[in-house]
Amino acid sequence: MNQRLARALHGVRLPTQTLAVRSAFGRTLAAQQVSRLDLPPFDKAAVDGYALLADDVRPSYRLLGTVAAGQPNRHALVPGTAVKVMTGAPVPAGAGRVVMQEHAEERDGTVTLRRSDRAANVCRAGEDVRQGDVIVRAGMRLGALEIANLVACGVSEVEVVRPVRLAIISTGDELADRADQLAPGKILDTNTPLLTALAQAHGLETVSVARVADDLEQTAQAIRAAVEAADLVALSGGVSVGQFDYVRQALADQGIRELFAGVAIKPGRPLTCAQTAAGKLVAALPGNPVAVYLTFHLCLLRAARLLSGEDPELRELELALGQDFRRGKDGRQEYVPARLTGAGELVPVELHGSAHLTALLAADGFMVVPPGTATLAAGGKVRFLPLRGLDA
Repeated sequence: MNQRLARALHGVRLPTQTLAVRSAFGRTLAAQQVSRLDLPPFDKAAVDGYALLADDVRPSYRLLGTVAAGQPNRHALVPGTAVKVMTGAPVPAGAGRVVMQEHAEERDGTVTLRRSDRAANVCRAGEDVRQGDVIVRAGMRLGALEIANLVACGVSEVEVVRPVRLAIISTGDELADRADQLAPGKILDTNTPLLTALAQAHGLETVSVARVADDLEQTAQAIRAAVEAADLVALSGGVSVGQFDYVRQALADQGIRELFAGVAIKPGRPLTCAQTAAGKLVAALPGNPVAVYLTFHLCLLRAARLLSGEDPELRELELALGQDFRRGKDGRQEYVPARLTGAGELVPVELHGSAHLTALLAADGFMVVPPGTATLAAGGKVRFLPLRGLDA
């Protein structure tokens, strides 16, 4: 699946735009950004204290004056003198150390040391960042830390990728919007709000939302409208081999080429991806919401990152299993909802099937059980896909 998505979207990129850094939260950087400044821009005091010449060691010093943060330092140190500096204030030229004010006594213009600090307590100009250093690389999504660092380094505008435009289509005669619409055989449509919220969390722009009955023509019309409006289309339901599953037929009738149909994972086996002649991707997800949640991350999010020039790989950890795990059939790679314990171990959560959406409330992500593995022993290492914080 991953390789086919990468090949299909190779060279397909979204347009870019220039934004003020402070307005670019959540956007993907199109070009690397370098510092315009040295940081710190000058030698500055790391503590409140007294600046002294590097090799000027004596019991007391004549105080020349005080410099607060934000003020220029106009005092010239000579042997036997000190300048009082506040944290962040520039230190005088030649200052080799700042003695903390707690370690000195000031009286009548004289500073007497009670203790000599071993640390220099001086932040040197450029020790953190040099002008021209790369601060944020292309393909990074701009979060709070990236934006703060860019601002600190004198970057005011950035070139970013336009958000991925997503169209969402939920299929099924059984779906209802509200609880008061429920009747025998009906269920509430959770996939639409789930996909909409996931898109928002990951910086995708939802441009259309539709729900269609189990009808070939309605499905085809919805797909036509979605590929016209969006870069990426997410369908849920109607993609299996049931009598009333029309998604694959609707895609084929419109000449949208399948990249793959079905993947060896659990949940999510019916997952199908197709691509239009213009390069737009249509991802048809299974109907059950646990599978929708998982395949959004494994497929849709990967595709969105590829379109944006981001690294498509999800972060994985290797953690110890907190209890024995057994399963019946072992032919597919299984993603098991699991929670992290206080000891940093993984424990599977109770799951009644891929429609059991509330089970995910107790999970921090999915542990990955590879194909051919039926049992895992407590204490053994297992791959873990942490998703809970990723969707915040």
